[in-house]
Amino acid sequence: MKSPYPIMLNIAGKPVAVVGGGQVAARKVRGLLAAAADVTVVSPALAAAIDPTTVHWLQQPYTRAAVANALVIIACTDDPAVNQRVKAEATPGQLVNNASDKGNSDFYNVAVATSDSVMVTVSTAGRSPHQAKQIRQEIQHWLRTQSWRDRKE
Repeated sequence: MKSPYPIMLNIAGKPVAVVGGGQVAARKVRGLLAAAADVTVVSPALAAAIDPTTVHWLQQPYTRAAVANALVIIACTDDPAVNQRVKAEATPGQLVNNASDKGNSDFYNVAVATSDSVMVTVSTAGRSPHQAKQIRQEIQHWLRTQSWRDRKE
């Protein structure tokens, strides 16, 4: 991805699919549920960190039909070939994140620091997730120390 265009998506109530049920999927699901997305997880098994009562769980391997109605799809299985297939089979109106190959994705996630009224995102364009996490932690600490964070305008 050469020059991504930064945006924030309102996915509240919109269909989002996560292909895979492991620890990476658990992190993605947590963020999607926080954004009030309508989440479907396609995976034969779920990590303990994914509560099956909070998602639509299709207990099966990936099929195109399982994600046909999703606006956003996150492919995060432990099989890069399956992740590539998810991206290859997506329709033009679907945005796909191949968690195992940022170059074969329509988007990637950013590190997020928040306070009550501010959200700051950090990206290294996929080059160093560790560095983005460190920067996010520093910004998060800084946000907590600001006196303006509790003021309403």
